[in-house]
Amino acid sequence: MLATFVAVAGSDYAVSLDEMLQAAAEVKAQGHVTAHRDTAEISTSPKAKKQPLPELHHVVGVPLAKAMRPTEKIRLGDKQELICASCHGLEKIDETPIEQVDKQATNFLLGGPYETLTDFCYRCHSEKTNQRPNIHNMVDEQGKIREQHCTYCHEKPLKRDQVYSAAELKLRVPREVICYGCHLKTTHLNALQHQVKPSKEKLQQLKDAEKKLGISLPLSDDGKVMCVTCHSPHPNGVLKPDLAAAKQVANQDLKTGISYEQHPWGAVYTEDKQQRLQALEHQTGHLQALEYQRIKTEVLLRLPAKDGSLCLACHTFTDRQ
Repeated sequence: MLATFVAVAGSDYAVSLDEMLQAAAEVKAQGHVTAHRDTAEISTSPKAKKQPLPELHHVVGVPLAKAMRPTEKIRLGDKQELICASCHGLEKIDETPIEQVDKQATNFLLGGPYETLTDFCYRCHSEKTNQRPNIHNMVDEQGKIREQHCTYCHEKPLKRDQVYSAAELKLRVPREVICYGCHLKTTHLNALQHQVKPSKEKLQQLKDAEKKLGISLPLSDDGKVMCVTCHSPHPNGVLKPDLAAAKQVANQDLKTGISYEQHPWGAVYTEDKQQRLQALEHQTGHLQALEYQRIKTEVLLRLPAKDGSLCLACHTFTDRQ
């Protein structure tokens, strides 16, 4: 049996992945689960097959495994199966064309709004047992490589003392988008704005920094900055330390990752943004908090960012009078 569980929040019950797959198999044997009028039941009509579930949608029509204990507010079908109303609070959502469903409505998800989608999922599923593993945590307590983590990105583990071309890396998806499998595109300020072709001058500055510091600042196949230009996907200890691709900040604390600390400049920063934050609150109905903090610890960066070294590999700053 697979050692993967979906546990009910606030209880000691857990459902193995095998049990969930078995329940899904039983449903599939009965008919086709659809996302429209027939989502509360199993439909075998050809018309129903033309109503696919939206992306990232939870399965419906699946009876809960015996070990599952849903919260009191969750509505189920006659056979204790998941229906549209199990998660959604909109009236007659199962009769509404998918493209007409108001996804911004407060009660689109029961009990909403939620800050993140997973906050809603944890109403039934255990947050502790459903955390995504940190695949960058590639070295165990004995200093050995967790090769199973390599295959999240690579088709197979590679030799740690060898220099590979982009094609030889055998990545599952192109380098410039592979990080989006786990991370948002806008993980930090100006993340997307960085993903462009450097000017001739900046490209030369980047190459000079690589040569002078003995590091690797790789660009995509079409010469654009990408996530791994600045971020190292491998922690210290995975690649041989004499390789340029292995050079990065010394911090190994992947559990803490990047952390911040308060700074006196924060009061000035908050005051400067106050008027715009109030306008945003008026538009969205949500109080927005924003404060300035300085980087305290950083990890998986090819050069330190907190002292500006990483930025200076491509940028030249001058004092403003």
